[in-house]
Amino acid sequence: MIPSLRRATPILVGAWCALLGWSRCASAQRDGDARLARLDSTTRVAVAAVMDSARKTRLPTEPLLDKALEGATRGVDGPRIITAVRGLYAELRTARASLGPGASNDEIKAGAIALHAGLPMRNLAQLRAACQRAGRTRVTLPLTVATDLIARGVPVAVASDVVLSLARSGVRDADYSVFQRNVRLDIENGADAATAAQTRARGAVLHGGRAS
Repeated sequence: MIPSLRRATPILVGAWCALLGWSRCASAQRDGDARLARLDSTTRVAVAAVMDSARKTRLPTEPLLDKALEGATRGVDGPRIITAVRGLYAELRTARASLGPGASNDEIKAGAIALHAGLPMRNLAQLRAACQRAGRTRVTLPLTVATDLIARGVPVAVASDVVLSLARSGVRDADYSVFQRNVRLDIENGADAATAAQTRARGAVLHGGRAS
């Protein structure tokens, strides 16, 4: 091979790889932009700007797109869609700050939803620490359970306390699922939401914790 060509080959290969990566990224962005076409022009530009900010700060963009499209499907007006998307972006940022730089996209999304439901950001950090001490690598499920409890009428402080107790005890995923189902059934059968959550949490810790 000609020496100059041999030297140029790695550069050409690197340039091709960079171009391929850019092409894939651009394609993904075009897909998102195509779906945003359902919005009016003013709303589309504003939502795209928020998504671009999220992309640059390595936050998940799909929840933002989903929020905008959900609003469009429901017939929500443009300004309200923009406000909702910007609010979600702020919650995603807060969730990552609370959960730490190593949080996955699913954890960040679950954290943002929990924050929107009323869970304080300090509780996200406490839950992360409790899960880590118990050997759980991800907090997506505990956050999802806490959000579900709040949605079912369990006071925020109670929901936070019971999920933290489950995390500290090291219960398994299956135990979270059983706990969540039992609380739902108790509430549907007329039990006080806070009492149901606290009672079922004690049972889950007793039967599913690390000490069992």
